[in-house]
Amino acid sequence: MAETRLQIIEPNLVGASGHYSEFVRAVRSRADGTFSTIEVMCSREARPGSLESMPGLRFDRRFGGHASRLTEWTTLRECCRSGDPFLVLTAKANDALLLAAAGAPAGGLEHARLFFHWREDSLAKVAIAQACRAVRKRALAIAPTHATATFLRATGWARVCDVPYPAIAPEAPFPAGPLRHLLVAGAARMNKGIDLVADLAARLARRGDGVGLLVQTTGKRRTGGRGDRESAAIAAIGQSRIRGLRLDPRAPDRAEYAERFRGALVLTPYDPVKFADNVSGIALDALLHGAPVVATAGSWQAHLVERFGAGTVMRRWDGDSLEAAVDEARDRWGEVSAGAQRAATTLREEHDPAHLVRVLAGDTDGSLSQQYI
Repeated sequence: MAETRLQIIEPNLVGASGHYSEFVRAVRSRADGTFSTIEVMCSREARPGSLESMPGLRFDRRFGGHASRLTEWTTLRECCRSGDPFLVLTAKANDALLLAAAGAPAGGLEHARLFFHWREDSLAKVAIAQACRAVRKRALAIAPTHATATFLRATGWARVCDVPYPAIAPEAPFPAGPLRHLLVAGAARMNKGIDLVADLAARLARRGDGVGLLVQTTGKRRTGGRGDRESAAIAAIGQSRIRGLRLDPRAPDRAEYAERFRGALVLTPYDPVKFADNVSGIALDALLHGAPVVATAGSWQAHLVERFGAGTVMRRWDGDSLEAAVDEARDRWGEVSAGAQRAATTLREEHDPAHLVRVLAGDTDGSLSQQYI
């Protein structure tokens, strides 16, 4: 396959760490021989740091302010006309609507790839997508889970591929060893159970448990802000007086982020409805590094935990269940650590970004309903 250019549209990419930048990094890591250049259309505020040193990766800082939707429309129109494949990294129904408006006069919808991280199943969002008939017929919809792919097919998308979420695995997971700390990584959000973590900290303090607890307290990706409830939960964690507590308001760089998984029990007490089929990058990274995970029953990561025996599962989304799951994981530390090591070996192959790169290039092995998972 001749090398060509890939364009990636992500207005929310602003830094060198986090969900958006790691996605781009993962795609670029397997692009040699397929895409000679990857051009990322991102925020005007973007400071991609180490990403800019990757060969063949360029940044076009064009999104920002009140005109972002207009900028997205003109960007989509340019991409449709270019003849190169292009990816809407975080696709939603509104993006399909903009693409319908941009692609109608320009053509080129067959070059569009839309990555749907989750289902937008409200009546309004389904109606918007169904109004974009040409987009649903000609653009390629990509989903990281079977459930999302099935939903897209049911709502009329003709070209759908489910491809495991791309992730760069370390050369080897951290070797199994003693528990060093409990880890809460990623932005602090209510739907990720930050209030349950506050409750757990209070319980551990009352027990006189000196286990380490490292909590990242960063807010929203772009603004850094957070709501009153998140702020109250973080304050409560700080007031718990648990001896091994560390609250970190910074988003760590890649090396520090990875190091935090060494000897960690990673807590992902996420809303089981919101995260029923949403891929958790935190949980995936944890298992790739050999760190066991505590997950809420019904969540995407709970299925991984149960598949490999790589942690424990909260039977309900509440403080009692989180405490019980943490205690069980600590009691069975050798067993769940071994499960995380097994998970790391398998998941590094399943989530190799090469799978996604092939699909972005149009290689679907003759079947647009092929399941890579």
